[in-house]
Amino acid sequence: MRTLIDFDNALAFSIPALNRSGGTSIREGMLLEGPQGWGEFSPFADDDAAAWLTAATEPGTVGWPDTMRGRVPVSVTVPAVEPEDAHELVTRSGCSTADVVVADRPDSLAEDIARLEAVRDALGRRGAIRCIANGA
Repeated sequence: MRTLIDFDNALAFSIPALNRSGGTSIREGMLLEGPQGWGEFSPFADDDAAAWLTAATEPGTVGWPDTMRGRVPVSVTVPAVEPEDAHELVTRSGCSTADVVVADRPDSLAEDIARLEAVRDALGRRGAIRCIANGA
């Protein structure tokens, strides 16, 4: 059986993360090439890998939809780091929205509040903050 994605020649990777994300400090995955281009597959261990694989194969087999706009705003992800590091990360990013990891540990409330205050200071009043609790 021939498939549109050549999984035998997929490029596998394992990259150390600067900060823990999704319960791990290493990100592993594959780059998948199909007739329409490339996709990337790197699910977290506790997620539904089938959904991630579907999303990874779609751009390589179906292709991307027509462009609707020239720019797409992105957010900066702020892991469970010290407030000073969070402030610097947000300031350097140039983003106006921050996804801030909270509830990384059961006793992290005081640290979470300090991190959120630092992010708010870096973004200013117009910036948007989204708290990421990863199911906690």
